[in-house]
Parts: sequence; C-alpha cells; structure tokens
Amino acid sequence: MYDVSIITVNYNSSDDTLNMIESVENKTTLSYEIIVVDNNSSIEEYKKLEILKTKENIKLIRSRLNLGFAGGNMLGFKEANSKYLFFLNNDTLLINNVIDILYKDCENDNNIGLISPQLFDENINKTTTFRYFPTVSEKYLGKGFSNFISTKKRYNNKKEYENIIDVEVVSGASMFFNKECFENINGFDTDFFLYCEEEDLSKRVIDYGLKVCFEPNAHLIHLCGKSTGRNFKIEREFIISYFKLLDKHFGFIRRGLLKLHIFLKYLFKANKNETNKKLFNFIFQKNKQKYSLRNEQKMSDE
Repeated sequence: MYDVSIITVNYNSSDDTLNMIESVENKTTLSYEIIVVDNNSSIEEYKKLEILKTKENIKLIRSRLNLGFAGGNMLGFKEANSKYLFFLNNDTLLINNVIDILYKDCENDNNIGLISPQLFDENINKTTTFRYFPTVSEKYLGKGFSNFISTKKRYNNKKEYENIIDVEVVSGASMFFNKECFENINGFDTDFFLYCEEEDLSKRVIDYGLKVCFEPNAHLIHLCGKSTGRNFKIEREFIISYFKLLDKHFGFIRRGLLKLHIFLKYLFKANKNETNKKLFNFIFQKNKQKYSLRNEQKMSDE
C-alpha cells in the first residue's frame, strides 16, 4: 500500500499532465502512486500519455466517454491503493513538497477530512484557495455582514496565513483526502459533470464531522482551466451544477432566495451580450440536467 494515491483527470491536455507528474516526482519523498484517467481525449493526445505505462507506480486508464470531473476522478479512485487520496488537477505544478506537507498534517490531526494547499497563478501570484458555502446573507448583503452574523470564525481568503486554518470550501484543483473519510461520504457525486463538486464534497466532509482545512505552507501553481475555456455551454454547465447544489443542500426558502439571486444577476447582464441573454433564458428551463455536456458526446471506438 502506498502513502498517497495522486489521481488526475486528463482531457486533451496531455502536456500539462506530463509536466505535473514530473513536478510530483521532483518534489515528493513519500511512497505514492499516480492514477491518470484520460477522459476520452483525442487519440493523438492520449498517445502522448502512453509513455507513462513504462513507470511502475503510474496507472493509465482510458475512458471511452468523457465522464466529467467527478466521474473521471471516481474512475481513478477505484484503482487507488493508499491511506490518503490527492485529487490533483493536471494543470498544476508543485512548487515545494506539497504532498509531504499535507500528508504530515493529516497524520498529526485525525480530525482533518480534507485539506488543500495555497494556490498560485503562472506568475507565482497567490490566488484564492478557499471560500465559503453560499449564503443568503452574503449574496444579498455582502461578505462583511455575513461574517458579522456568523456563529463561527470566517477567515478572509484575501489575507495571508502562517498556520493551518479551518474553512468551509477548498479549491477543487487540489483536494487531499483522508481515504476513510472519502469512502464514508461516498466520494464525488457524479451527477455533477463540471463545477460545484468541491462545494458538495466540502459540505459533506463537514456534515460527516471532520474538518476542511487550508494549508498555507504547501505551495502549488494552478494554470486554471486550460482544457475547457469559456463559452456559452461551459457557462450553462455552471448554472446546471449550481442549481443542483442548491437543490441538494438547501431547504425550500434559502434555495428559493439563492435561485432568485442568480435570476437577478443574469437579468441585469442580459442586455450586455447575446451569451448572457441566452443564459438568462436558460434559467427558466425546468429540466436543466438534460442540457448538460454529459449528454452531448458519443462513445469513442478507441
């Protein structure tokens, strides 16, 4: 059994995946395995990864369908043989010994269910790594008021910290799990195809009784979504996932108020361009899931 299973999903960004793996190899002293799930990339992109088959501690899995972020990671999880799981975006690079640090944190505190490192952009500027679960007070009255009325400590994600802090939601780009916790909360909800997986997972870890933490001393570059880009369908997918998140975790009144906030947001943006107008109209669709990108693909023959 390995100390850590590093699970990453590749979709038409194999050079990023290979660079990420090289950074792991250069910065990690623990025993680890790397599980690469190729989410039905083009055959040209997949062939770039075949060199990984020569490495003893790397498993390469080829999916004939794009399973999305959650589905791809769950496919990789099924092959994991370790005490801890590190779900790591393929467009990341380790700056320091991130995995060793997060492993030590979890070994020292059994109450940590999920922990994430400090993220940096490609220019080594710090970026937002944690946030809080959406609340009605924050959406309508701002973060300051929401923090003021909160019954627990809410840290400012713009400030710098020296030690581990407890937060509510960490970045989905780098999620280090106690494997037992991950199994007991049933892992990723694969009904989420893209977006909001980290909110859902973080909420379930806390509901399970363990902590979600941010580790400021582990440093990781995140190149941010190079395999997806931004367009109408991607923006629509966020709305689909966000509404699912609200339906899953909120009661009738709070869910309604948060959906109203999204309605108002796109109402004010609708006249700016055609994309926003289409997104505003999409909010009124009753069965949003049928428009998911999950349903717009064919199984590969490769």
